[in-house]
Amino acid sequence: MKLQYRITLMFALLLIIVTGISAMLIHSFLLDNLISQQKKELTLKGQFWIEKINHSAETIQSEDIAELDKLLVSNRKIEVVLLGKKKKVLYTSLPSSNLNEWVQALERKAEKRKDKNIWIVGGDDYVVVTLPLKNDEKQRLILASPIRGLKEVRMELTKKILVILLIGAVSTILLSFFMTRSMVEPLNRLTKEIKKVQFRRFSDVKLIPARGEIAEVSESVYSMAQELDRFHEIQRQFLQNASHELKTPLMSIQGYAEGIRDGIFIDDAAHKGLDVIVSESNRIKHIVTEITLLAKLESEKDLFHLAPHSPTELVNRAVERLHPLGVQQNIAVSIRSFGGDSNVYVDGDKILQALLNIIANGLRHAKEQVVIRIETGKRHVTIVIMDDGEGIPDDLLPHLFHRFVKGKNGDVGLGLAISRAIIERSGGSIEVKNGVFSGAMFRITLPNEQQPT
Repeated sequence: MKLQYRITLMFALLLIIVTGISAMLIHSFLLDNLISQQKKELTLKGQFWIEKINHSAETIQSEDIAELDKLLVSNRKIEVVLLGKKKKVLYTSLPSSNLNEWVQALERKAEKRKDKNIWIVGGDDYVVVTLPLKNDEKQRLILASPIRGLKEVRMELTKKILVILLIGAVSTILLSFFMTRSMVEPLNRLTKEIKKVQFRRFSDVKLIPARGEIAEVSESVYSMAQELDRFHEIQRQFLQNASHELKTPLMSIQGYAEGIRDGIFIDDAAHKGLDVIVSESNRIKHIVTEITLLAKLESEKDLFHLAPHSPTELVNRAVERLHPLGVQQNIAVSIRSFGGDSNVYVDGDKILQALLNIIANGLRHAKEQVVIRIETGKRHVTIVIMDDGEGIPDDLLPHLFHRFVKGKNGDVGLGLAISRAIIERSGGSIEVKNGVFSGAMFRITLPNEQQPT
């Protein structure tokens, strides 16, 4: 059974149970409420008539009786007995044939229920109110109303209430059906999009409009599909670039090796060919080493050993190692610190390697100088590396940290990818953009000692 029908059915069963219990409780309490209301009505009418007379029952005149009859004419179900002294009947609305039976039943043989206001007289239930007259409590006004009429009223009210509850229940179930449909429909569409992910059709996944938690799931699925599509594209480009980077030196090695074997290259040419083979073999070794390192950085968990290190010391060590490259390129390197020198909580050797890659990149592309700024904050230390070169082409900026992506004068295209992996695994972040006037600007953010990640 579909989720929509299951939810609607469960809601309908719950509503039927609640409605049924409510109807039973209403039906049970309704009679008690009607009896209470009838008692109050009889009491008020009786007291109203008693207040109008200012003399004893022996001198009750015909106009008082007429007033009593007029007061009760609006409700023909009320029976009236006006008793004087010595139980003399002064007025009654009962037929004469039933008068003696009523007087005897009310005064002597009435069977009381738990509620003292309900009497059984002649096989019928009555709500009875007995009120003493003003001047003599032996003179009483007795008002009685048959409960049979109240039961009929209860039945009528119960039927109307049941009809209202039934209409409300049906309307609520229909509304629930359509509301459930509006919630389940996005889930059905989302299921189709997830199946596209299953069959690796990442680029075909669409964002399903929804609300609440379903919207969050939809956005997560869409973001996941985009990330998988990007990762799939990166993997494809990686294989293409890796094969291209390895193919070129392998072709040189194969060509010179076959030439030497077949005697095409002899003497100096053969020595030159051997030098090329050694050089290209080292190049392949370097590429494989960096690919292996990058794979370890992205997969192995216990590769990093975090400890507090001075960011200024790490930057100085990197600049010292790259000093020959700076002299060769005739590039000046300046280091500026702001906000003190708070330690960073990182793996020192690996962060040093990341700094070497990024600073070397700046030295290769700078015209005259590279500026390194160390800014210490409350929770992080920021290292900004800027050069005054030509900057990075706009189409290359989004992919600069991908594998085998290299710009002008680039080597293999793995150095920046390795640097990003090291920094991110250390709990930091790295971003790059072109400077305001010229050159590229790398911004590295690392956690300080008080905020390890």
